[in-house]
Amino acid sequence: MKYGPKIFPSELINTRKHWAVDTQWTVDGSNNRQYTIKMLDNGFTCDCPAFKKCKHIKSIETNFVGEE
Repeated sequence: MKYGPKIFPSELINTRKHWAVDTQWTVDGSNNRQYTIKMLDNGFTCDCPAFKKCKHIKSIETNFVGEE
């Protein structure tokens, strides 16, 4: 990508200076693909082709805070 991955802020987690910043999670996507989600100081990134906050990021957020 010319400008790097898109960063999506979290509505559930204050990621600024969070202890899990730079943590990466691998999740299974459709068609036997795997995607990598990463927490950054200002939100999350995912390497899937979605143009908006994807279900992969949302699943990490909800699992992280223990919501359903």
